[in-house]
Amino acid sequence: MAGKILLVDDEEGIRSVLGISLSDMGYEVHTAENGETALRVFHDQRPQIVLADIKMPGMDGIDLLRKLKAENPDTEVILITGHGDMDLAIKSLKYEATDFITKPIEDRELESALEKARQRIKLRQQWRSYTENLEDMVRRKTDRINAAAEGDENTENGRFRRLFEELPGYVAVIGGDYRITEVNKALKCDFGIDDPGGIACYELFRGLDEPCDSCPVTRSFAEGGPCQEELKFTPDGGGRTCHMFAWTTPLQDETGEVSRVMIMMTDISPLLDLKDHLASLGLMVGSVSHGIKGLLTGLDGGVYMLNSGFSRDDPEEISEGLKTVKTMSDRIKNMVLDILYYAREMEMDKQPADIAAFVRETAKVVAARARESGVELIREVDKSLENSRITIDAEQLRVAIVNILENALDACAEDRGKASHCIDFRAFSENGGVCFDISDTGPGMDAETRENIFKLFYSSKRSRGTGIGLFITRKIVTQHNGTIEVESTPGRGTRFRIRIPYGQQGAV
Repeated sequence: MAGKILLVDDEEGIRSVLGISLSDMGYEVHTAENGETALRVFHDQRPQIVLADIKMPGMDGIDLLRKLKAENPDTEVILITGHGDMDLAIKSLKYEATDFITKPIEDRELESALEKARQRIKLRQQWRSYTENLEDMVRRKTDRINAAAEGDENTENGRFRRLFEELPGYVAVIGGDYRITEVNKALKCDFGIDDPGGIACYELFRGLDEPCDSCPVTRSFAEGGPCQEELKFTPDGGGRTCHMFAWTTPLQDETGEVSRVMIMMTDISPLLDLKDHLASLGLMVGSVSHGIKGLLTGLDGGVYMLNSGFSRDDPEEISEGLKTVKTMSDRIKNMVLDILYYAREMEMDKQPADIAAFVRETAKVVAARARESGVELIREVDKSLENSRITIDAEQLRVAIVNILENALDACAEDRGKASHCIDFRAFSENGGVCFDISDTGPGMDAETRENIFKLFYSSKRSRGTGIGLFITRKIVTQHNGTIEVESTPGRGTRFRIRIPYGQQGAV
């Protein structure tokens, strides 16, 4: 038996079909038609895995996820989404969802998500077993540590003191008043203390005046058993934030009372970063696959029109088909370039570049398409920048600006409410750097779109966009120590403003 699983969906047909598949996989399946019922079943059955639809009446999948994680952080929750629910899918990962699968659900995709959940459960059990063994060893030796603060390293106490000092991660022994009595070398070094001197753990780790709300030390004192928690610390006094996995174990005195608690912590920030990257990669594959499918459908339509035009000797249909093929090919090319720029680690190769030439060559990339679309492209470089240079990675910064210009062309082409359209691409000096200003007369954006355009996989173009381009644009600008701003009003066009500092060599 693979264990218990709770299936939550408001559609009876889906519960029935998925329930059969899950039973065939060896699971003991429990079902619920909504979030409220799911919570009751969860309390009764305590399944390790929950499979829930993300959109349900009343309590949706996100709310259910948050409640389940608050009650038992170890619960593995897999959410079922539709193709239009990418924003919700990203949000679910922020709330520690194990994975998401899209409708219609394929057995291979379902099994992959369940395998991920099983592996997480297995790794957690192995880690717990390992930690409990370490706790047992430390519990037997802790009294000897305190009795041999300066013990000879050749004695048993001295050797154990050295072992305690060299343990990886952070280890501390805390009394009932939350005062620290023992710390290992890593904790001393990273938190900048020579001697804990009875400092409270919440003061040292969090800079607080009282115990933390979610404190595994408090729970170990109260429950008399080991506890675990994910915590955020600032070991360098407020700079970088470390995500720590903390495990506590109670230490008993000779009467059997819990007099101290040992806490062991390890930095899991790199694992969380990797998790976020892999989650983003999974989202990208789903988003891009859906986008390419739409583009290929459009390409097929253009090829069909070409074949039909040639067979009937219809120049107008041939011209329309050729235009469709060219448009779809350009979009596929741009999508592939976006994916390549996103997938690889972008290393800057900054060199002095002539500003006027950079603007001229960048405008050339979209000039032909602007002419075909009937959009006037105005290019202007302020006279103060003539013969001036700026230290940039010209290739990558050009990609960033072309992404904006291409979006401006798309917006103008779709705006049928105006007789003509114009894109104004200007460069001028401002506050110790160069400002690249791009404005269009397109339909503009509403507040929600303005707020989300730089988010990964957000696209207002539906199937014609991947939601990668402007994310990459902001990343490139940031790597140039620059800033990017957007102003837009529905019906009145959009303006992007990129500011890039001249660089260490300054303007030449």
